[in-house]
Amino acid sequence: MMIILLAGIASGCTHQSARLYAPMQPDGWSARPITMACRFAPDADLDPATGTPVGDDGYYLYILNEAAPWDYSDAVSLVFSIWLRPWAHSWLILESPRDRLEFGHTGDLGVTQPRYHDGVFQKIREGDPNPIAYLWQTNSDGQFQIGKPNRPPTFVWRMPITSRRHQLIQDYVMQRKYDQFGVRTNNCTDLAVEAAALAGINLINRIHLTLPQETRVWGRMRRVWTDARYRILEYGTPEVLEADLRQLAQFGIGSDVTAWYLELK
Repeated sequence: MMIILLAGIASGCTHQSARLYAPMQPDGWSARPITMACRFAPDADLDPATGTPVGDDGYYLYILNEAAPWDYSDAVSLVFSIWLRPWAHSWLILESPRDRLEFGHTGDLGVTQPRYHDGVFQKIREGDPNPIAYLWQTNSDGQFQIGKPNRPPTFVWRMPITSRRHQLIQDYVMQRKYDQFGVRTNNCTDLAVEAAALAGINLINRIHLTLPQETRVWGRMRRVWTDARYRILEYGTPEVLEADLRQLAQFGIGSDVTAWYLELK
């Protein structure tokens, strides 16, 4: 039954927004969310009657998501949509009967080195043979975010957890290193799905891109990669994560509390 549910959620991610999926195209571009083998951990706290997560009174994990309207239907559309809005974010609330902590992992601030989208565009202008390789490097401007960021979420999902899970997540968050920040790993979405895994649930959040060697940027064909190691790009993104969270809420796994959060002072 869980395999059927997983398949429905995975397909829902692609059908909910066509921007998240593109079949292989003549130029070599394709995009697809990456699914997983099992939705829940073997020791997940589930209601035996419904198969949905349960927890102790007053203990919750929230995932807050600000998705960007990035269009993965083709390479040109993705470049243009990132140029229009180059940011997105995922963060968390960990709640107990005693307190509520809102936090996340921020980075790519552009202080010591160009932000990722700026770095790629800069290398394109310079004629670098592998401008997309800039996304493979890790920046050292990561920070631990405490409190609300300066932009509202597009979706907020809440799942009940036990006090034991709450402690596991809290210990992990306090011991985790935040100074390193990257596109392919160790970013805001990774923190959210790692915390969810400690709560006993695995979330669909990564996208698999096959990149063309050349694409149109600013009206001209530009080189994307020369070295074939940069042909495949996989990373976690708030767009895929939000599609999954919305599907989970529709299936009764966790709940949509976006309106509640937006009304908080």
